[in-house]
Amino acid sequence: MARQLDLVDFIVGLPMPVAASPQANPLDLLPRRPKAWERMVAHVPAEDVRISISTTWTRVVVEQLREDGCGDQLRANGSIVSHDVPPGLIWPEPCRLILMTATSAARIHKRWCLEEAPGTGLTNTFRFARQQHADRAAVSQQLRLLGEGQS
Repeated sequence: MARQLDLVDFIVGLPMPVAASPQANPLDLLPRRPKAWERMVAHVPAEDVRISISTTWTRVVVEQLREDGCGDQLRANGSIVSHDVPPGLIWPEPCRLILMTATSAARIHKRWCLEEAPGTGLTNTFRFARQQHADRAAVSQQLRLLGEGQS
């Protein structure tokens, strides 16, 4: 005798579409910093973060916060130094500038797509793409070349 499925069994047996996982917060991918600095930059949204890669980076300054005519710097030793920034110097808009190696940026890029940040006045400056899984090919190649220049 054939057994008839009831409605509940039928629904449970239906294949369920895989729910898209929510996008992570790209700020969670950034290096952890001293609490005093984290409090200073807590208000900066992901779209105002810039990642800069330089072959001449001395590693003395690891981050800068540029806003309201002031340039706060986080140094590698954990100290914070403030400077007045002349209007229009490098960035016309406020931003959190993170200095890092190409290898570190590539690790972030694997988890959240980076794109070139236009209009910064500096080359090799990136920002988080609007979509976590955007096309990575061009920036991946650029980061690979920058990494070779830093070795």
